[in-house]
This record gives sequence, C-alpha cells and structure tokens, in this order.
Amino acid sequence: MDKQYYLDIIKKINDLCNKKEYEKAFNIIQEEINQPYIPNEFINQFEQLYLQINQLINVQRIQNKYNNMSKLELLSQAYNEKKLDVNIFSYFLAKFVKDIDDVDFQYINKIFKNKDIENTEKIFILKQIKDSELKYDFNYFNKNLNKEFLINSQSSFEVNLIDYYVQVDKLIEKILFKNPSNIALAHELLSIIYEHYFNLSPKFDVMVLADKLTRYVNAYFEPKNLPDPEFKIWMDNILGAKKILH
Repeated sequence: MDKQYYLDIIKKINDLCNKKEYEKAFNIIQEEINQPYIPNEFINQFEQLYLQINQLINVQRIQNKYNNMSKLELLSQAYNEKKLDVNIFSYFLAKFVKDIDDVDFQYINKIFKNKDIENTEKIFILKQIKDSELKYDFNYFNKNLNKEFLINSQSSFEVNLIDYYVQVDKLIEKILFKNPSNIALAHELLSIIYEHYFNLSPKFDVMVLADKLTRYVNAYFEPKNLPDPEFKIWMDNILGAKKILH
C-alpha cells in the first residue's frame, strides 16, 4: 500500500471524529493497528489516534450515562471511598469545575489519603485538578513509602518540573545518546521511580542514579553488560507488579 492510502485513512478518521462518530473511527483505526504491517512513519500517529479515540469514546459513554447526575452524585460515582474511576472524575471536574466548594475538596481529599489507591491514579487526578486551576492543600499518602504529606494542587509536582529528575534525565540523554531505544526505556523507568517516590527523591545523587539506571537499561538490551547488583534489586522491587521487563 502506498503512502496516500494511510493519509486517506487518517483523513477519514479525523472526519468521523469531527462528526463525533467515534465508534466508527475507532473501528477503522483498530483494524489498521491489527494489520501485520504499518509504515514506520505512520506507526506513532496511528497509536496516538487509537489512544485518543478510545478516550473520546469513554468520555462520550460517561456523558451519556452520568450527564443528568448532580454534583454530589457524580463525585460519588467517581469515588465511592474504596475505588476511583479516573475517567468519571475527569468528567466531574469538567462539568462542575466552577461549582466545587470546600465540602467537595474534603471529599476529594479522601482519595489522596486512601492507602490502597496507586500513586499513578492519584498523580493523574492531581494533574487534572491543577489543569482546572483549582487550589487546595491535600493530605497525600504515598503507600510505597508509608508516608503522608501535604501537597498543594498548584505546586510543581510533575516529573519534568522537578530539578532532581530533570538533571537525571539530561545525564541519561548524554550517556545513551547513541541508543534511542535505551533512552526510551530509561525515560520510562525514571517516570516509574518518580511515581514510586512521589514528592520525595530516591537516596541516590543525580549522577549516581543516571549511571546506575543506564547500566541497568544497557544490561536489559545486552545481557553481557552487568548492572549494579544492589541497584538491580532496588529497581526490580520498584517495578514490582508492573513487570515491565519480565
């Protein structure tokens, strides 16, 4: 198939999305993703379309199901004090952002204090709250570290805004500049470390972490390169249930 075929597919998908016919668009992109061959120049674009349209479908379904609920009803659907649904929470914020009051914030605070909800989900909704320009001091419990701390929703908590991780990231780029695949995995692992230690930093100096992390990644791609044994145990423990490398 020539390049024009894939350009036509992307145009068709975008036209369907503009008409809010997300299910049809998703069926097309899903069929293309399942094909045995996609030109390299279109792989990333197709993957992004797949994720974006899937998210749009989720939002549309939530809108249809929860559109007539009150603020309290919708917030209770997003979080029932045991389980969090980040998609419903995002819809709650979008719909009621101008009406959220202190009572709502106190209820949302329970999410961050919950000892069973993962950092990944908590950080996601924290970013949603920040993007909504809502300001509140939350009691955040990091179950990985068994620590609770106050965090303001408008503080700089994103990984690309934290100096420690920015420095490590730059060093990784310098060390692995000849190996793009290694860099991509190192970035992913650094993000996992950030989530694990959220609001705190690991015990390593930036140069030490960059060195040990790149050695760990190099050993994954080339087994003859041995990682630091203690660091491997440390990193494997952080990966835990994610099992990204195993």
